[in-house]
Amino acid sequence: MKKQFSKKPRIKRGFTLAESVIALGILTVLITGFLAVFGPAAKTIKKTLSTDEASRLQATLEWELSHIRVGREKQKYQDNAFRKTIEWIVQSEEPDQTILIYKYRALPGEIRTDGTMEPAERELGLAGEDFIIQPMVRRLSDPLVEEDLQVVEGRVFFVKLRQLVFEGEGLRVTDEPGTIVDPNDPGKDYATTPEAYPEAIVAFEAEYYNLPTTSYQFLTNAFDSSKFTRPIFSRNLAVAR
Repeated sequence: MKKQFSKKPRIKRGFTLAESVIALGILTVLITGFLAVFGPAAKTIKKTLSTDEASRLQATLEWELSHIRVGREKQKYQDNAFRKTIEWIVQSEEPDQTILIYKYRALPGEIRTDGTMEPAERELGLAGEDFIIQPMVRRLSDPLVEEDLQVVEGRVFFVKLRQLVFEGEGLRVTDEPGTIVDPNDPGKDYATTPEAYPEAIVAFEAEYYNLPTTSYQFLTNAFDSSKFTRPIFSRNLAVAR
C-alpha cells in the first residue's frame, strides 16, 4: 500500500535585510556614476542656452543703436545713428528713458508708424503662421511700449549704458553716468554736442538686468533702475559714426 504524502504550501522567500542593503548600495553607486557622467553635460547645456540668450540680447541692442526707425526717430535724429547712440548712452539711467529689451507676438505685414509690426492678439495660437516672435528694443518713454508688453513673450530686460574711456593700456567705465567725454583725455562733456565728439567711434559698456515683472504699471509707477546693482551680464560695445 502506497503511503500518501500531504503537499505543504510552498513559502515564498523574500529578500533579507542584508540583501536589501547590498542592492541599495549597488543602486547608489550606479546613480552616482550616472550623475558624474551626465551632470557636467547638463551644466554645459544650461550654460550654452544662457550664452545664446546673452548673445541675442547683445545683437538686438547693437542693431537698434545702429539703425534709425521711420517716423519720430527719423525726424529727431535725421538718419544719424551715432547721435542716437550717444543720446541713449547719456539718458539710459534716467527714469523715463530706461532701455527695455524683450520679445513680443507680432503680426507679419501689419506695420505701425515707426516701421515695427503690430502686436498680435493672445488668442492667435500658431507661431509662424498667425504670428511671429519679434525681438524689440524700446525706451520706456516710447508710446508703443505698453502695447508690446501686453503680448510680451518671456522675460523683459533693461540695460544701463556707460561710456568707456582709456586708462593706461586698457579701458574703464567713465566715473559719471550721463556723460560723453574724449576717451583719451576725459574733460569736456560732449553729451549735448555729439557732432563735436573727437573720435570716430564711441565705446561703452552695456549692463543687462532682468526685470522681476513684465507689468507696464510696475515700470511706470514702482520701477527704479538705481536699485538694480547686480547685472546678469555685461558686454563692451562700440558704435561708429
